[in-house]
Amino acid sequence: MTVKAIIFDLDETLTDRRAAINTFIKRWIARYFPDSDEAAQMMIAKRFKEADHNGYRDKREVYEMLVEQLPWVNPPKADEYLSFFRREIACCIQPMDQLVSVLRELKTWGLKLGIITNGTVQVQEGKIHQLGIHEYFDSIVISEEAGVKKPDPAIFTRALSQLHVMPSETWYVGDHPHNDIIGAAQCGIKAIWYTRDGRWDDSLDVKPYRTIHKLEQLIPIYAEHHEGKCIR
Repeated sequence: MTVKAIIFDLDETLTDRRAAINTFIKRWIARYFPDSDEAAQMMIAKRFKEADHNGYRDKREVYEMLVEQLPWVNPPKADEYLSFFRREIACCIQPMDQLVSVLRELKTWGLKLGIITNGTVQVQEGKIHQLGIHEYFDSIVISEEAGVKKPDPAIFTRALSQLHVMPSETWYVGDHPHNDIIGAAQCGIKAIWYTRDGRWDDSLDVKPYRTIHKLEQLIPIYAEHHEGKCIR
């Protein structure tokens, strides 16, 4: 089947969220713990990363954990913290290596491109704007706006509908085994696992169609598939 569209996850697939969080934490410590020494800063950063859980924990729950665990003098109100996070994390966002060149190359093949991401519209749109990649995408589905989150099949179906493609004509690229790979596979979409340092859990019922460690690896994979279809 000819591939007509590729849909991407956003965080830790198109964006380097690890680098962004490290930058955010420095700004956050400077704002709320300006007098802390190096040892205290290391402890605060460690607690933040544990609470953040790679971005998969609800932000209000993260706030509550941080208020309880850290040596605040005057902790911010929840709304102040959330506003600071939403504003600053978008400014801190960084692209994965070769992001724009990969997107540009895929578009030259005539592919439709999409994004499916869990999160709030303000934060996720802010990241996309900061990266300057909005123009490459024909569909952007954000869970807050869609009213449903990955791995629910409904959010994948929504993107397919916006792109006017069938599951069999689509690839999906993401880093999370359950939210991305299993979620896409449940809809009949071939899922490509993007991982910088992980190994697939073979106990899972679903296995990725391909595994990549860099975004640019998508280009030869698609070229091989496309040329094979042309030969046939």
